[in-house]
Amino acid sequence: MIRQGGYDRGGRGFRSAGGAAISARFWRILWICLALVSPFLCSARGDTHMAPPYARQTAEQIELLKSATDPQRRAAAAEALGFLRNYEASDALAEALDDPAAIVRREAAVSLGFCGARQHLNPLIAVLDDPDWVTRKSAWVALTNLTGMEWPFDSLAEPARRSQQAKRWRDWLATVPADRPPAEVLQLLKGWKNRAYGKAATASSTYKGLPGVLIDGLLGPEFWQTKNVPFPQWCTIDIGRAERISQVAIHQYGPGFVLTDYELATSLDNKTFEVIERKKGTTSVTLVINFPPRLVRYVRVTSYGSVNPTYPATFFEIRVGTGTETPSADSVTWRCERGLRALGALGGSGATEAILRCLGPRPPAGKEYRPMARAGIRSLGRLRDEAGFSFLLELLDNTYWARYAADALGDFGDPCAVPALLAAYRKYGKQLDGSNPRHLPRDDKMGFPSEDRMLETPYYIAFALCRLLPESRSDWAALRQTVPLIMANLPSDHDTFLLYEPEVGHLLTRYLLEVSGLRQEACEHAFDLLGQARRIPKSRETRQWPRFGAGRMATWLPAVCTEKADLPRLIALLGHKDGWVRLNAAKTLAWIGDKRAIEPIARILAEAKAEAEYGYSGTFKDEEYADPAPRWREGLIRALGLLGAHMHTDLITGILEDEGSVLEVRHAAAEALADLGNKKAQLALKRAAAENPFHSIRLVARDAPGILGSSSGETSIGSYHNPVVAPSSASEFPRFDAVVFVKGDNNIPNTLGTVEQADRWRQTYVVTDSGPAYRPGRNLYVLRPPRPDGIVTPLTHFTEGYVAEPELSWDGRYVIFTHRGQDDPWWHIYRIKVDGHELKQLTDGPYHDVGPAYLPDGRIVFTSSRVGIRDEYHGYPCTSLHVMNPDGTDIHTIATNIGRDNEPAVLLDGRIVFSRLDVFYSRNKTEMTLHAASPDGTRDMVLYGPEQRVFWRDLDHGPRTPADGQEAPLTHRVLRMTQPQPMPDGRHIVVVTQGGLTLVGPTRFGQEIITPDNKTRSYTTPFPLPDGRIMCASTLKTPDRTKVDLGLYVYDPLSRKLTLLYNDPSAADFEARPIVERVRPPILASRERRQGYSGYFMCASVYTSQEKDVAERGRFIRLVEGVPVVARHSTQTNPHEVWKNHGGTFARVLGTAPLATDGSFFVEVPADRLLHFQVLDSNRRVLGNQLTWIYARADETKSCVGCHEKPDTASLNNRPLAIRPGPLKFLPGGNEFKYRAKAWFKGSLPPEIEERTRTVRAVNLLAR
Repeated sequence: MIRQGGYDRGGRGFRSAGGAAISARFWRILWICLALVSPFLCSARGDTHMAPPYARQTAEQIELLKSATDPQRRAAAAEALGFLRNYEASDALAEALDDPAAIVRREAAVSLGFCGARQHLNPLIAVLDDPDWVTRKSAWVALTNLTGMEWPFDSLAEPARRSQQAKRWRDWLATVPADRPPAEVLQLLKGWKNRAYGKAATASSTYKGLPGVLIDGLLGPEFWQTKNVPFPQWCTIDIGRAERISQVAIHQYGPGFVLTDYELATSLDNKTFEVIERKKGTTSVTLVINFPPRLVRYVRVTSYGSVNPTYPATFFEIRVGTGTETPSADSVTWRCERGLRALGALGGSGATEAILRCLGPRPPAGKEYRPMARAGIRSLGRLRDEAGFSFLLELLDNTYWARYAADALGDFGDPCAVPALLAAYRKYGKQLDGSNPRHLPRDDKMGFPSEDRMLETPYYIAFALCRLLPESRSDWAALRQTVPLIMANLPSDHDTFLLYEPEVGHLLTRYLLEVSGLRQEACEHAFDLLGQARRIPKSRETRQWPRFGAGRMATWLPAVCTEKADLPRLIALLGHKDGWVRLNAAKTLAWIGDKRAIEPIARILAEAKAEAEYGYSGTFKDEEYADPAPRWREGLIRALGLLGAHMHTDLITGILEDEGSVLEVRHAAAEALADLGNKKAQLALKRAAAENPFHSIRLVARDAPGILGSSSGETSIGSYHNPVVAPSSASEFPRFDAVVFVKGDNNIPNTLGTVEQADRWRQTYVVTDSGPAYRPGRNLYVLRPPRPDGIVTPLTHFTEGYVAEPELSWDGRYVIFTHRGQDDPWWHIYRIKVDGHELKQLTDGPYHDVGPAYLPDGRIVFTSSRVGIRDEYHGYPCTSLHVMNPDGTDIHTIATNIGRDNEPAVLLDGRIVFSRLDVFYSRNKTEMTLHAASPDGTRDMVLYGPEQRVFWRDLDHGPRTPADGQEAPLTHRVLRMTQPQPMPDGRHIVVVTQGGLTLVGPTRFGQEIITPDNKTRSYTTPFPLPDGRIMCASTLKTPDRTKVDLGLYVYDPLSRKLTLLYNDPSAADFEARPIVERVRPPILASRERRQGYSGYFMCASVYTSQEKDVAERGRFIRLVEGVPVVARHSTQTNPHEVWKNHGGTFARVLGTAPLATDGSFFVEVPADRLLHFQVLDSNRRVLGNQLTWIYARADETKSCVGCHEKPDTASLNNRPLAIRPGPLKFLPGGNEFKYRAKAWFKGSLPPEIEERTRTVRAVNLLAR
């Protein structure tokens, strides 16, 4: 029902058509009517008095902001209100601008930029004089976001200059009409005078859209397109009469349809055209062409090439004018977006009409125009005007815009939207069987099943419904009819990781079921399907509920089971045969909070076997114990912590310190002890912070209350006190008379079973599935002398198991290598003399220790799963760089990674070079790049890879491998840099790639494939010799794994000659290393890095960027920590695919702050954590996203030139402004905004998907 008149923005309701407020008499009559029908309505619904989740979270944060004694908690509350973007919080935030703590004023100013309105402009202008520079800058950014104005303000300038800049804002505000939008804001929507608007257009051909759409004044949704026609294709605009013009703007459909070869020409008679510009190269979506002013009547744009040749031209609009009318730095869409957002904040008569004129009958859905249109839609919700309400209801029928219209209707606050929202939910929500709806935006369809997440449109509809209680009997009936669908849309634990705190999906679902009166009915349905007797009889109403398998049905329990009366049934489910049911029953018990559950849970845990007691499967690729999956003990342990089971602190401590318990179980014990926080628990956590073998558990202990931020207290037991302090006396690499190598099966075992992810000739690999030692053999052998007729003798005599990766000590006396058993999957490091004596195992335990190499001081660098992290793509154990003494003591982490660090070697300058498997947000990035770091882990840097993705994607390297079939542009399995070794010139590094042996360096753009026969022959395990030749293994490339025949060779890059060293046709021979004394590289100065808690990042300017929007619009820097996944609940013992562990990470925002005027920032961060930075605009939209995890070591300061700057560039000598006041603290405090950082797109992270992680996948805040 659409009513006449407007909506009173003060919250008093609709105005009559004449403008007067609806009378009090009307409201008395309405309340009488409601009183008469309310008994009937209450019988059809549940508890309508429980607080809606969004309102409750807002009230909680406002209360903290006003009353918390700790400034950090008040600041966190102010920040949370910004994430909530609740306009009702604006007055509380304005009051906080006077808080005595600068950190609170900062966060209040930032959040006021998202929540504030016209009445908050004066308080923000006043804050431009705040004593804290960050608060001043935050207020300026907030002003730009609320008003759309971009007048400069340098918060670090001298007071006189700041006062002058602030005066411009004050003077402007004094001229703003009280009842109308500012003229400058309306001007933002007008853009520049378009001489083509409403004139005439013709075209060479048309597939979609008449040429007239090019001059209709709208940036979509209609467009002109040509298809399956030969180039060139053209369109001509007739502006009606000859005028002087100097600019043409072509608004193209999107990046997948832009021109790559175009011509712009003009004419006065439509016969003779003069070419203004002919240019080749991929164009931007908004192509703006400026030229000297000239007299023109006809403008012709010709396409000679496009990114998608099937469609030679696809344009929304062509605009013709003079370039002087629009600042060149402003895009039309950005200016419109600023204006639309300002109209929502400032309001005034005519604001809604101006927004509707700008958006047109249907908002354009092209990629470039979405932020602009979304700003307008959101503003319509803020303005609460009748015309906007009608428009938003109509948008619910638009598959793309329905989600944002629903969000705006939640802001509008009118229950009359409920029927339309419920109808939209049935259209856009998953079906009762969990399948996707027919109407699904393309950007929300991610290939894999969506069982692990809510779809975005039903999420926003549910969010809006939680803010709007139905008014009528029919609305309540419709809600009850929709509730089973709401349950079908609840995410499950499929292919993800478990959390033990309520997520936004739980909050919305529980509220809607509660107010509908059907929560307990849904609960009984779940218990029924899980084999538990009903506590409440079936309803007499006919209602069809979803029916899923036990594991998925169990995920209903935390959302709908809230009553202590269900305790017996939940305890019974702790013994269910499905581990997922046990996990969710334990989580539900923890959330209900009934302490009667403690003893049954503790008893089950005390009697349960540790995972190691189940032994091993005996299959090579089964890198786990043979215990049942999922590992349900994790859930029971977390439940004890959340229930406050202090009497069982010893039980939990015992599990934490039990090496027979797997990583995720020990990690859960650490978290449970942190939840308990008693004296015993803190002592156990202090021990864990210093001594636990898993790095991730040490971090949990350090972050625990009472320990947070303190040094670990680690001691270097068995520290190496006898390093070599000078290089070896050997002055050159002498001739050698023997080599040590690995002999094994040509049919490599780690490419058999599950998914074949590595090539069968041991050359490249790009996921964790085939590791952690990617080239296993059976034993080490010695060839003496190193030639085809030399004598081969075994160095090791293992009767079972595998060996890999031999390296020699600098004096040539010892070989270190890795070995694992036949059944026992753990790889460990061994040492043996080159004469076969003194075999010694250096590492042990349920960890993978691989890739050893001697450092110049005699210690050993290697990579190890002791980092305690699971790969966020497939869930296998990650490995990161570690260092230990020569005897295996003092093992410690020097790097943090959520993929794998592989095959470290020592460069001639003493640094460590290694290949790193980078993964990001599950599978947005899966690539192997080349890194270097100092022996203490500092100065970690990328040497080669990201800049050359296109080269490797386009390379034809012969027979395809499994990784080739998985390549996705440009970051998914394209880069495969493995087995780096320094060349003797000290400038280049030889790596193995899909193109064979490749020299990279000294810059990040340089590479040379030195094996010309790479299409027919593979090369692997290179080791450079002093004369520049390379010892390696090689075989012909063959798709038949039975015909692979790796032998030992020496390759000469100059002559391109391959000389046979040794080949046993019945075995694979590889990984040859000369037995000889080598020159020892210099020992780099290093320091103990395990005592400190934090490090630092300094950026000279994010504006030094290849991303245009960053330089023009960047306002904030945000730091996100990826708390790593440690659990792997899909293993070889369950029926699902073993690789279905696409967890992503558990992200938390450690800080957001305005950039200094020069674009610099300087922040203190927690050390040895997975971090990534984002550059945001004034509305918190991501402009620059660092799509990789980085870290700083304790007390290390890392610096960069800019954001996605051109590589191999140095910073200017100017001292960054952000350094002057000192670093901002971006450290965890325990109350950060958290979300699931997981995206399904391979090789890309579109902005909509990235943003969705912080809304649909949010955990502790209903962020918007």
